[in-house]
Amino acid sequence: MAHGALISEVEQWLIGKALADPEIATLFRLLCQRLHALGIPIDRAAVSWPTLHPLFRAEQAVWKPDEGVKLMQFEHDDLGTQSDLFLKSPFYHVHKKNLTKLRRRLSGPEARLDFDILEDLRDEGYTDYLLTATRFRIAEAEHFAGGSTGIMATWSTKRESGFSSNDFDGLSRIQQVFAVACHASIQKRVMANIADAYLGPTAGARVLEGDIRRGDGRRIPAVLWFSDLRGSTRLSEQMAPDDYLALLNRYFECTAQPVIDNGGEILNFIGDGVLAIFPISEDCPREAALGAEKAVQEALLRRLQAAECILPDGERLDFGIGLSVGEVMFGNIGVPSRLAFSSIGREVNQLHRIEAATKHLGVPVLADSAFVELASAEWISAGHSDLREGMVSVELFTLPAAGEEQPWPSSGTLSLSVS
Repeated sequence: MAHGALISEVEQWLIGKALADPEIATLFRLLCQRLHALGIPIDRAAVSWPTLHPLFRAEQAVWKPDEGVKLMQFEHDDLGTQSDLFLKSPFYHVHKKNLTKLRRRLSGPEARLDFDILEDLRDEGYTDYLLTATRFRIAEAEHFAGGSTGIMATWSTKRESGFSSNDFDGLSRIQQVFAVACHASIQKRVMANIADAYLGPTAGARVLEGDIRRGDGRRIPAVLWFSDLRGSTRLSEQMAPDDYLALLNRYFECTAQPVIDNGGEILNFIGDGVLAIFPISEDCPREAALGAEKAVQEALLRRLQAAECILPDGERLDFGIGLSVGEVMFGNIGVPSRLAFSSIGREVNQLHRIEAATKHLGVPVLADSAFVELASAEWISAGHSDLREGMVSVELFTLPAAGEEQPWPSSGTLSLSVS
């Protein structure tokens, strides 16, 4: 079969894959394997695309015949517009000059090594390099430079003579159809990243699945977590806005990040409050409590490590954590045209009161008996509290004072009303 006909078959295969909602890295691996099998001497290939993610600016899939495909993610600082590495790369050159192709011979009399990466590839034995670029002009892409996004692919060979004219034409043709196949997948990844960053994994997944009607909700059995910054109202009035924002982010790093790192999920940031859950599994109900317990220990350690965070009048960063076990109602509230996922119910209200009691009892963390029954550490009684006026007092528990700057009060029976 003629070379052009073989490339046409690959293009038709790509179109079929595009209709099946492909995952980019997997699709790229299959494409490289097909092109390699056709005799195009690809010894290294990479495809890069921008993304919208709080941690990452771009992603890249790199393929080699003997290694398969590897997905790489570049943080904003690594690939920012001011990054020397990016500014000196072929990617920036192609983007800036609005090119669709860039070819460089890496060996022989026609060699042109005008980018550092090309010297690295030459030293690894590659002889020819082709970069192809396809742009997507869409209104939703305003967050990308120039209101456009797209993909860039690089193809390298170690064949002594480099790519032939047929190889060059075939790779150039494939790029556009491959970009079409990737377009939907890139947009889906962007939407998933946005939903995950702003709504969390549970709510984000439900929104993308179409759970967007007012009143839709779900009961989730879980370990419940609520943490709150001490003195936040006063601090917001005393501190400059930028300084207070920096303080909030430091506080969230101490509290919210340990939750995420240990299997929990942030449901809401309520001002300076963090409402989170560790979903309880029927197979291993203790796992959620163990994750929450570890998150508490890490949060308290981070608080000590943040001792250099000096606040007005020489104060230190301080917060309280409340823990309980129960069912949280998590669902859509609002008006039909503007909804928000929120957590409601008696358990959430009581959780807030448990955290509020940490201020009166002078301890950084309190938990109810249901949590302590599932936990593994030696929790000690912090006394009884009337979490709601007119109700029977509830015994609360705290952790021993090991590692704290100031000793915690001894356990006893205290009665207070937190309304």
